[in-house]
Amino acid sequence: MTKLLFFLITAVVALSLRLPAADGSAIVSQITDPEIRAGVEAAINQNLLPAATQQYYPGFYEITADGGFFGGGASWPGLDSWQMSGAYLLLGRTQLVLDYFEFVRASQRQDGAIPFAIFPGNTPAERHLGGLRYPQDLFTYQPPKRAGVPASAEETRSWIGLFVHWQPKANPLSRLGTICYILTAGEIYEHTQAGPWLQERIASIEAAAKEVLSHRSGNGLISGSGFYTELPPRYGWDGITQCYAIHAFRQMAKLCDAAGDRPGAAAWAAHAAALTRAFTAAFWRNDHYAEYVHAERGVVDRHGLSDVNWAAVAFGIADDEKLKMLWPRLLNEPEFHYGNMPTMTVTKPFSYEQWEYSEPLSFEMTMAPLNDVAAMGRVWHLEAKACQRMQATERLVETARLVCRAAAGGYWRERYHPQPDGTVVPAGAQKYCEYAAVLTRVVLGNPAVFCR
Repeated sequence: MTKLLFFLITAVVALSLRLPAADGSAIVSQITDPEIRAGVEAAINQNLLPAATQQYYPGFYEITADGGFFGGGASWPGLDSWQMSGAYLLLGRTQLVLDYFEFVRASQRQDGAIPFAIFPGNTPAERHLGGLRYPQDLFTYQPPKRAGVPASAEETRSWIGLFVHWQPKANPLSRLGTICYILTAGEIYEHTQAGPWLQERIASIEAAAKEVLSHRSGNGLISGSGFYTELPPRYGWDGITQCYAIHAFRQMAKLCDAAGDRPGAAAWAAHAAALTRAFTAAFWRNDHYAEYVHAERGVVDRHGLSDVNWAAVAFGIADDEKLKMLWPRLLNEPEFHYGNMPTMTVTKPFSYEQWEYSEPLSFEMTMAPLNDVAAMGRVWHLEAKACQRMQATERLVETARLVCRAAAGGYWRERYHPQPDGTVVPAGAQKYCEYAAVLTRVVLGNPAVFCR
């Protein structure tokens, strides 16, 4: 009788959230290409599942498979955790993602901003964490009760959000957490279709969107340095920031529509359209998009083709006329894949000048000034989304195969730095979950392409 009652309760919860009938990993055995199948198995079993420790609160996951880098209880509401959330949703770990979202919601400032990193409340504000602001960005989180989580996950703790970068003038990553919060909410709703969940959180999500919109400059662009790059910071108006903000505003319009707010949906669609026009006017360069607009030197388009072009295609920003010129250039540019590793941020990585490097700092810099000029999972994510939009299935499969080949013992590194001889050198955090998460999203999210 107890088992029957448990089954009925589980069924009711699943119906209310419209959870998938089965774990998405069940289709892994149906992946046609054995190399990709092995890579996805490693991504799931060696990386994503071990990272979901829930050690510090229900929904907590590390961004490395073993917590060896960026650990100590840190959460990353910016890029990393959003990418992983999408993978966990595909794997049927919906409650994990819902709980993660609640923790991040607790970190939201009154102005709607979401930190790009969250640390235990006793973390020292020094060196790379000098932007931590005590006591204004401290918050206390009392976790919900969940069966099957460690006892440590039930403790009420103090936390602090990081909103200000260690390069305070450029302040890269400043839009990262807030935009990714909107995108995470959009993916949760798309996955669950849970109307009550959305109604209870729509005000928080829209507050985040309004905070992003508040940074619209006189040129119509959203200010903020590199959306996901720190070195160099793309000081001024990063093209990736514009593309992701457009995407987030469109997602906000869909969420408002789902919540029954038709005027809100129309307003956010209009904001997305206005930013699209401003982005096109500032960035379009005859047959491609520029990389960024420097706050002092203007449009920067000196490093070959950049990731901005993939983003413009991925998010449907480039119209049909521009696609006719842009898409063939992207497909025929081999230097996006230095060392056969998808995907580089730019195709001329050795062309940056010193004025584009980090601003002067109060502490010694240990990272290279072009640390983020590399192949990274976040850029491959954009290329994969662009290939999906353009139905370039052969390239999508081939890049997935290349990513699988790059795994060393079933693990990936954070970055793959280009070398003058055309190779790449793995660098950054070991057992980093970004490529694992994006690979899982790409393959499990496109079963018609990858599965028999």
